Amino acid sequence: CNGLSANSTIETCNGCNCFDDGWMDQHRRDHPDQPMLYTENWGWFQPWGQALGIRTPQDLSYSAGEWFAGGGAYLSYYMWHGGNHYGRTGGSGLTTAYSDDVHLRADGTPNEP
Repeated sequence: CNGLSANSTIETCNGCNCFDDGWMDQHRRDHPDQPMLYTENWGWFQPWGQALGIRTPQDLSYSAGEWFAGGGAYLSYYMWHGGNHYGRTGGSGLTTAYSDDVHLRADGTPNEP
């Protein structure tokens, strides 16, 4: 995600809201020749030692709408279902899920209260 790691790497955004946190404006200033790519729209995130932050489907959807309204070119939806892999799509020896506290569980059922 850090575009400074290699000369040809595109800077991307990972976070809960890449519009509200100012990432888009900074990206336009720093990388005017690159598309705006939102690779992880987190449905949850827990820094070590802090409380678990769970977002509502409405908040997650609103941030996606703001992203495209602000000129975003791409948004990966894999975080909507926790980054889960289905069948053998994750590769040999890889875990099939790392989060089941997201909007769509690994088995396809909605995560409702």
